[in-house]
Amino acid sequence: DRVLDAPTSEAWIDPWVAHLRTLGVVLHGGRDVAGIESDGRRITGVTVAGPGGPERVTADHYVAALPVERLRLLLSPALRAAEPRLAALPRLVVRWMNGVMFYLDRDVPLQHGHAIFIDSEWALTAISQAQFWPDVDLEQRGDGRVEGILSIDVSEWERPGRRTGKVAMACSPDEIRAEVWGQLVDHLDDGSLDESNVVTWFLDPAIQFPNPTGATNLEPLLINTARSWADRPDAVTRIPNLFLAADFVRTHTDLATMEGANEAARRAVNGILDASGSSARRCPVWKLREPAVLAPFRALDRVRWRLGRGPAPPPVRVTESGELESGGPLARALLAVARRTR
Repeated sequence: DRVLDAPTSEAWIDPWVAHLRTLGVVLHGGRDVAGIESDGRRITGVTVAGPGGPERVTADHYVAALPVERLRLLLSPALRAAEPRLAALPRLVVRWMNGVMFYLDRDVPLQHGHAIFIDSEWALTAISQAQFWPDVDLEQRGDGRVEGILSIDVSEWERPGRRTGKVAMACSPDEIRAEVWGQLVDHLDDGSLDESNVVTWFLDPAIQFPNPTGATNLEPLLINTARSWADRPDAVTRIPNLFLAADFVRTHTDLATMEGANEAARRAVNGILDASGSSARRCPVWKLREPAVLAPFRALDRVRWRLGRGPAPPPVRVTESGELESGGPLARALLAVARRTR
């Protein structure tokens, strides 16, 4: 796992902002993009709204680093006409994946990496943070009681939980907290998780509760659905002074991740250098590396897809007791080898 060695702001955001300012970049926080103006061919200006009211900003080049659910609200008919691929953005699918954090009096490392609770109703994944933050003394923060942080992602918000009987979208914050903790305990039944060990907890503030149980999400996540590649634009658009840097852009990474957004940004920078006739060195862009040993299985999947058949059945499966069970002679041979080399 490649994870940050301190809280995100301290390890990444704050140093990067400080670096940008040393380069002369002027950052204006606390503002929203209210409109993108176009003459039908180029971007002519952007209106931003802030504490002092609306302000029109003009520039030589514009980079839209907005998530897809925000950008598509700003697409005027003129923009869609200038770049027809932008008209497909409303077809892209977003879903909810948001986090809950438990601050613990006694650290519970779980394991040295991510934990996937693969059959949990709310599709939980988790990581215990303190083990990756060697220079961070949690006892010097807050009231001094916290020694561990358990960070949980909830990826399924539309399936009922076994305790509340409700989908996460319909739960109150306290119900979300209780259901998430309960599902963790269901899967870690070794006694390592104790309710009395929780000092406090925190729900992603992007989950808003305008009604007692009616939740909305200000930060949904792009989901790559079948055939959605055709609806995704490139970083360099047909509008000569508009470039895109976000996780929905076509990239080698092809997944809604920070790495995908980073690659899109590199492509946008290269597009600006090309458009301005710059001789500066271009940003490198790398293809995604996939294990060569799995190439035959990927080829088999492609053949079955073209034949209209589903994925090949797995050669082994995990039984209720946690043992591996083979599904054929080849799988039995592989299992025999694996057991001899344990």
